[in-house]
Amino acid sequence: KEKKVVLSIEQKLDALKRLHKGESTRKIASELSVGDWKRKRSELEKWCSDQPSSAGLKDRKMMKKCEHEKVSEALFLWFTRQRDEAMPITGPILQEKALSFQKEFNEREPDFTASVGWKKKIRAKAAQYMWRKNIGKFKANFHCLINNEGLSGEKIYNCQETGLIYKMLPSKTLASRAEASAPDKGRMMILACSNATGNHKLRLTFIGKAKKPRAFKNIACTALPVSYKNQRNAWMDSAIFRGWFFNEFLLSVEQFLNSLALPRKAILVIDNESSHPHEDELISGNNRVIFLPSNITSLCQPMDQGVLEALKKKYRCKLLTTLIEGICDRNGMLDKLRTVNIKDVIYCMAQSWEEIEPQTLARSWRKLLSEDE
Repeated sequence: KEKKVVLSIEQKLDALKRLHKGESTRKIASELSVGDWKRKRSELEKWCSDQPSSAGLKDRKMMKKCEHEKVSEALFLWFTRQRDEAMPITGPILQEKALSFQKEFNEREPDFTASVGWKKKIRAKAAQYMWRKNIGKFKANFHCLINNEGLSGEKIYNCQETGLIYKMLPSKTLASRAEASAPDKGRMMILACSNATGNHKLRLTFIGKAKKPRAFKNIACTALPVSYKNQRNAWMDSAIFRGWFFNEFLLSVEQFLNSLALPRKAILVIDNESSHPHEDELISGNNRVIFLPSNITSLCQPMDQGVLEALKKKYRCKLLTTLIEGICDRNGMLDKLRTVNIKDVIYCMAQSWEEIEPQTLARSWRKLLSEDE
């Protein structure tokens, strides 16, 4: 049986706009399975215009009215105003305000208690609205900067740190069940960086605890396929980041732009972490950093849009492949896992990073560079 396709309200409105511009119904129908909502254009548009914000149109598929609609919309508007003014709103305060609105609208429904689930929906709706508002403001300024300075995708970079528990295997494997008994899974910090076109990946930077791990006994750190730094707790700190920016990032970007005969001018988009120096400390000529607002970082930072996840998946698959070679049982695999050292991890991760496709990196910038938010 063919699966029924249910489009979001935003997708339906977009299709109706395409129809209005002259695109054929057959073409749009083949792409989106246009249904009876085509005949409900005026109803769709009126419903959308009645909404207090566009938040949720991407996810919402039906025009069904929510329960206690007047109270819900009044509370949503009140809640977003309080958030704009940075007022702390607790669950009990939200509940009292909802009951107050119920009395104000004379909605005599004894079953209405502003339950936990109902309040969660209001909070989720408000959070989405605030996110869209904040990211919209940042993107407008960001696009203005890009256009004013004439920056192409080759000159726009993002970097992000991520922790790697390097002896942790993919879940749902026999080895991962036995792995819980392993005394030390090992942790390191990794910094990954690339540009918005995906055609320039800087080498990975690893941060471990030891200044020179025993696994490096017969190899110089400069011969590794990554940059290795040490910190007492294997965390990023401002000194390491500052050194990376001036000694790794700027030099690598300069060489790359020179190879394309492009002006040496670039920006680096980073999150506003305490481990990062102030932006005034990260300027060199026409190169500087742009901090992402903390309240939108996780949802639009390019490296967080599947890149680091893909990198770790590739690494764990390679690690698992290495472990199962010549091993017949999970105990043997666990014994082999204990012998994995930092040098093995570095070479495996460097190879995994090399295999990340340019289009994967370019796709990760859609939320930040697209014009549709």
